[in-house]
Amino acid sequence: MGYFDIPVDHVHCQSVILDYLASKTISSDDMVVVSPDVGGVARARSFAKKLSDAPLAIVDKRRHGHNVAEVMNLIGDVKGKVAVMVDDMIDTAGTIAKGAALLHQEGAREVYACCSHAVF
Repeated sequence: MGYFDIPVDHVHCQSVILDYLASKTISSDDMVVVSPDVGGVARARSFAKKLSDAPLAIVDKRRHGHNVAEVMNLIGDVKGKVAVMVDDMIDTAGTIAKGAALLHQEGAREVYACCSHAVF
């Protein structure tokens, strides 16, 4: 609200995603919340607090151009954990796909990608 000259609603998806994760009956001890980039750390930290203060990991990436990202390394521990990657939008899904591959390489048992907006 405020950016457009037409009525709009700010849609929040966090409660829907939290309900979905609760339905998966994943123990909070087995979960780690992952930010797919440094810019999303505040969002991921907020999300982690709602998941019994789950630990946080961060995918460090370098962007080489518009819609071109290369994943470099992982900050944090995901070995044996269920990794929940939280992002605000997916455009090409390059960041999410490369991040998920990195999480599996680093030993994550499962990876969930939770995003609120798809750009088509």
